[in-house]
Order: sequence, then C-alpha cells, then structure tokens
Amino acid sequence: MATPSAKVVPQTPKIKIPTALKDPAKKETPSLLRPKTPVVQEEEVKKPLLEERSTPFDESQVIDAWKAFRKRRLEAGASDTEKLVLDRRLEKTGDTQVTLFMESQLEISILDKFEQDLIQHLRKTLDNTFVQIEKEVTEQESTRNLYTSKEKFEYMAQQNPVLRELKDRLGLDFEY
Repeated sequence: MATPSAKVVPQTPKIKIPTALKDPAKKETPSLLRPKTPVVQEEEVKKPLLEERSTPFDESQVIDAWKAFRKRRLEAGASDTEKLVLDRRLEKTGDTQVTLFMESQLEISILDKFEQDLIQHLRKTLDNTFVQIEKEVTEQESTRNLYTSKEKFEYMAQQNPVLRELKDRLGLDFEY
C-alpha cells in the first residue's frame, strides 16, 4: 500500500493592516467633527474683473450707439428675424436704464440671442458699465379686415348709426 501523502497547503502571505495612525491629520479622509486648521495666506489685493465706469450719457448718445450696433449687425449679415428687432425703438428711461420697445414676445426671444452683445456694445460705447436693457412689449392695434357684406355694413353702421335706420326704412338686405 502506498503511503498516505501529506496535503500541501499553500501559505498565503500575511498582510499587516494598521489599526490606528499615529498622526490623525494624515488620514486620507478628513474628519467632519473636527474643525480644519486655518491656513494663513498672504492677503491679496483683489482687483475687479472689469473696471467700473459710470460716465453719464443722454438720449442722443443712446440712439447713436443703437444705430452703430444696428449697422454693425446688418453688415455682419443679420437674419430677417434679427432685422425685425433691430428696427425697434430704443430710448433712455433712467440714469443707466435703456428700454427697447417690442411688439411681441417673439421679438424678445429673438433679442435674447444677441442681447449680451448689445449690452457690451452699449456699455463700451457709452463708457458706462452699469447700463441695463429693459424690454417692453407695446400693444399693437390690430385692424380686422372686412370681407363680407355684413361685416362691411356693421362697420359703417358703427361709424354712422343712421345707416341702420335707412336700411330698415327701405327694407334693404345687404346679403344680396
């Protein structure tokens, strides 16, 4: 009979895992319970990103700046929808407030595409970093086209009420 063979068990290397670090500040994860020690740095003189200028301006300067912006956009090949907005009226409404009068909400969404460019142009041209644009939608009168004889008669009767009396006296029917 053969001799019983001894099982060979491979030995795994032993890994030593430290349970506590000597210096808690060297931990990989910072503690949320202990406040961080403030790092003292030299004070830096903070400069504004953009130098503030507040040169006063008047209505004629605003209109000239608007015309220059319009000309520049048209020369750059403005789309038809942009041209619609560029034809609107712009006026100074406050010390640094400029109002652009629009006819619909659609024009406001068109303006949103190039509003930042317009603000930068106005601020640079007017030499005032506080210029703000306000958009105002003005009500436009809608004229209704008169197509049928009845609509035409009703419109004329509103202008001159005696027409109804004349129609009734003569027994006229405007539909024929």
